[in-house]
Amino acid sequence: MTAFAPRSARLAALADRLFDLLVIGGGITGAAVARDAAARGLSVCLLEKKDWAAGTSWRSTKLVHGGLRYLESGQVGLVFESLRERAILMEAAPHLVRPAEFLFPEYSQRGRPAWQVGLGLTAYDLLALGRAPSRHRGLSRAEVLRRERLLESPELLSGDVYPDGRTDDARLTLENVMDAVSLGAVALTGVEVVGLLRRVSAVAGVVARDAETGRNMEVRARIVINATGPWGDRVRRLEHPGVEGILRLSRGTHITVPSARLPLSRIVAFPLADGRLLFAVPDGAVTMLGTTDTDFSGSPDEVTGDENDLAYLLAATRQTFPHAEIAEHDVVATFAGLRPLVDEPGKSLEETSREEAILVSDAGLVTITGGKLTTHRRMGEKAVDRAAALLARQGVAVSAGATRERPLPGKPRSPVVEWQKHLLDLRDRSNPGLTDDTIAHLAYRYGSRAVDVLGLSIADRSLGRPIVEGLPDIDAEVVFAARDEDARSVSDVLIRRTHLFWQASDQGLGSLERVAAILARELSWSPVPMRDSSAAYEREVERSRTWRQKFREPN
Repeated sequence: MTAFAPRSARLAALADRLFDLLVIGGGITGAAVARDAAARGLSVCLLEKKDWAAGTSWRSTKLVHGGLRYLESGQVGLVFESLRERAILMEAAPHLVRPAEFLFPEYSQRGRPAWQVGLGLTAYDLLALGRAPSRHRGLSRAEVLRRERLLESPELLSGDVYPDGRTDDARLTLENVMDAVSLGAVALTGVEVVGLLRRVSAVAGVVARDAETGRNMEVRARIVINATGPWGDRVRRLEHPGVEGILRLSRGTHITVPSARLPLSRIVAFPLADGRLLFAVPDGAVTMLGTTDTDFSGSPDEVTGDENDLAYLLAATRQTFPHAEIAEHDVVATFAGLRPLVDEPGKSLEETSREEAILVSDAGLVTITGGKLTTHRRMGEKAVDRAAALLARQGVAVSAGATRERPLPGKPRSPVVEWQKHLLDLRDRSNPGLTDDTIAHLAYRYGSRAVDVLGLSIADRSLGRPIVEGLPDIDAEVVFAARDEDARSVSDVLIRRTHLFWQASDQGLGSLERVAAILARELSWSPVPMRDSSAAYEREVERSRTWRQKFREPN
């Protein structure tokens, strides 16, 4: 059964109802807040102006990690909490949050001395309290090159391997939303908050605009939580137009290159001369490289990587993997997101804390910002704890958090490797013609819900066709995204339900017409919305390529 009721029914559920909690923002933080609150038995409304994870939350480096570099800046508490949350997430969603081996090369001319790196990794092991899949281990230069030959460089001295985690950030967000919905939350995309309701001197709900109908509506709530990330100050100004901003936005840009051009067998975390730590993350057809960390002062709606980001990432990649000779023409895609940090005057961007902050205005608007993807569950819990104190003043008792041991909806009944074998058996009995790679892909992307996607391809063999030739994603996933995962546009499917936007060599443009036609059937589109949705995706692709022209321009 689909997690989401028909959109019209959800819109109707907003009227004439007083919610305990209304959450603005459907990124990972807002989704975690809604899930935590619903798990405590509160009535919850979650509103997102675009799509689940459409802002910063799909634009991460796809890692669930403790943040090794935060040890250097003394943020031991953040590392400890992150490592604890990493273990919780690996248990709650083993299909989405997986152990991964990281290789840390050490150099003569950049980065910390090997003994310092080893000391930091020892502390990392200890802070994990035995919950890590393994412990770090030092490697000689020869051992590093046996693992990753492309790291060959005259300045390479040695290295370490250590365990951490990786994830699918967009789907981790989606499963948080789905779990909140399963617990009774009303969750809607395409609904933008344009104003706040007041009752005497307190915030009492929001005015929201439905993008699909253009209609404004009032949604009442005892407590409103602003979890809009980079848009946090914009929402705060709906309450007080002149309020001083609290955010410092940091742009993180990534690029992807074909894995054939940069073949890696594990994640490589490599230091730069400027002190930053970058990651090279192998992910199927591509290797992802990132991320930058630069101040951003524009509109959060228009963030893209620029020519300086691309030059920085390409130079860092060529220095670390010199024999791969990665160049501009190798870049498949770019994407950039904004970290919503709490501004600390007098500190550099690098020194600014990555820990979350929770603020409550005089009128009771709760704003949560900052934090890391890894700690989203705990951030949601903390935000609801703060809201609980406010609800108590209104006579509403709130129980303690209940998500620490709660699985996410796709958690398989057996280890993912065993679950994958079960799916292979189902395929062999029904013979839908799917490859082993596609079955493995479905097992990790959907977990227990992969059976439903597989069932679509069994019922209609045409849905077993690859969306992009050579990649494991199949047409059944487009149907499933529309029916079961609240996808409302081509961009929703190609960027966040699948990742063809940054994994396919043509960014999915060659399959655009077919994907739009499938969605048109599922969502009962006329030719106009079908054309508009395709055009919107083409604009997303074009925006991701705008750096190319400037990159070629002479200084």
